Amino acid sequence: MLGFNIHWIYAHLTGDFLLQNDWMVINKKKKTFVCLIHVITYMVPFLFTKLNWTQLFLIALQHFLQDRTNFVAWFCRLTKKFQEKTNQSLGYIIVDNVFHILWMALVAEYF
Repeated sequence: MLGFNIHWIYAHLTGDFLLQNDWMVINKKKKTFVCLIHVITYMVPFLFTKLNWTQLFLIALQHFLQDRTNFVAWFCRLTKKFQEKTNQSLGYIIVDNVFHILWMALVAEYF
């Protein structure tokens, strides 16, 4: 994984946590436009890393598809993880971020 470096993690954390606001969090699963705005905002920090255009596109595409759908909730139900209301939100955030980071590692390795 020569292409993957810590700057990708910094970009991910900045884009997904520091730049995402409540409006995006609440509406990105309901409206494509909101999810698109979130992904564009999310990708801004990645422009300061050494990614090629293919890598940028693949990270943005995966982020959009994962955030616009109920993939994380489906995965948690399928694997019977974080199903209790008391730990559901934090659990979903963890699973969501693991999938995003694993995807970035695959992109670094193969693209």
